[in-house]
Amino acid sequence: MKKSILLLCAMVVFLFGNLYAQKGKNNTLSQQKGHEILFNIKDSKDKLVYLVIHYNDKLILKDSTTPIAPGKFLFKGTNRYDDGMYSLVSGDKKLYLNFIIDRNQHFEYNLDTTTNVDNFSTKNSPENEEMLKFQRRTAIAQKSANEWSKKYKEFDAAGQKDSADYYKGKLNKINDEMLDFINHEIIEKHPDYLFSKMQKSYLQIEIPEILKEDGTPNYDAQAAYYRTHYWDNFDLGDHRFIYIPSFDPKLKDYFTKLLYHQESDTINKYIDMFLAKTAEDTFMYHYCVDWLSYQFETSKILGHDAVFCHIAKTNQLAGKCYWMDEDLISKYEKRIKRLEPILIGKIAPELIIPDTNLYDDARLWKSSYKLSKPYTILWFYDPNCPTCKKESKALRQVYDSLETIGQRNFDVYAIGNDDTIEAWKKYVKENNYPWTNVGGNKGNIDYLDYFGIYESGNPAMFIINSKHEIILNKRIDMHNLPQFIREYEKIEQNKAERLNSQGTDK
Repeated sequence: MKKSILLLCAMVVFLFGNLYAQKGKNNTLSQQKGHEILFNIKDSKDKLVYLVIHYNDKLILKDSTTPIAPGKFLFKGTNRYDDGMYSLVSGDKKLYLNFIIDRNQHFEYNLDTTTNVDNFSTKNSPENEEMLKFQRRTAIAQKSANEWSKKYKEFDAAGQKDSADYYKGKLNKINDEMLDFINHEIIEKHPDYLFSKMQKSYLQIEIPEILKEDGTPNYDAQAAYYRTHYWDNFDLGDHRFIYIPSFDPKLKDYFTKLLYHQESDTINKYIDMFLAKTAEDTFMYHYCVDWLSYQFETSKILGHDAVFCHIAKTNQLAGKCYWMDEDLISKYEKRIKRLEPILIGKIAPELIIPDTNLYDDARLWKSSYKLSKPYTILWFYDPNCPTCKKESKALRQVYDSLETIGQRNFDVYAIGNDDTIEAWKKYVKENNYPWTNVGGNKGNIDYLDYFGIYESGNPAMFIINSKHEIILNKRIDMHNLPQFIREYEKIEQNKAERLNSQGTDK
């Protein structure tokens, strides 16, 4: 919390309204309209206090007010605040209080400037009273835990195992008692409270022991179980999670760490599973679709463009995103149409393009399919582009070094993109590149359009395997080419074995 509150200091002050006009099932209004929340802050000399809401990993300013009397601050209005976890912050950016605003938005809170929860109380807010009980219980447990932890470290450092184990046991008991309190006194007694749902979301997923046929642990199956059950303690059909601190870190951990380097088909599977859980709440679904689309469209990770295409085809282009107008849908359609043909695993078309490298009076058209090595690098460049020149030289170094030791396993099909054929011919001859050089902006297909060069620009790189499948559709450091191909071959070689031992995700 202290780290988050610092963001407020550098934040541009603005009012944070609803992200979207439509909300889901959990936006049931109470009989009372608007909001009226009174904070009585004993010994406060503040001339202004702020009301901020938790959103993503930030605290966003929602409202502010001046005192109606010394130490009395009233937030009153005809609109209703978004349900979520809020903080009350002093004029000098000091955190006073974390509390819940939910369906009931007419209540009173008593506190003081010491931020000691023992001195806090609330009126007409049962959920915040439960939160206070938790905070008081936590404060007591933390005090004991600090004492036992200090004792444990002292005896452990002195090598007195029996005494160290005794205090370790006391620490475990405190932890067990808090878990029991959270489960039985908070989650079970008040399952619909937002605070209860937040506490449940912090609980760890218990992974069962899964063994292989030989009796050894099946770690792949356990990992699959964890991926599948990761969201069990989250009510993803409740958009209020967007405004509590536990959601954003879990969202990022799942999609940018746990699944980030999985194959695109695996990521797609879990995205579909995740979004299905949000479908009951249109606001939550909207938020998550937008978040995922941006995350994978802008990702630099190989294969994530395929994930973005899958998200768009099964959501934005499937008529599920009510908030999108025809122009935006059209932009998605064009984007997907551009990306899909050149995704990893797609068959690259045969290119037949003129070779003017050695022929002044006649043209010899050469095929990208009729090369001898198991891999083909399609290298798109402009002879007038400084980056292209630099990268072409780096490619030549890798090419020659592998050729010298007899380990070159790729051919280069270099496609010069220059309207001035004579200038292009001159460039190729001066550099004496040993690979297939074609260009002149003519060929059997509009290859610049097909491979998205008009959009991406030069230079661009694709690697094709012996089956003409695209295995790389992004430019990488030329000196990493041998390693990339080795890793690709290793993955292909072990894929069948890995899939057999992975275990099903259920």
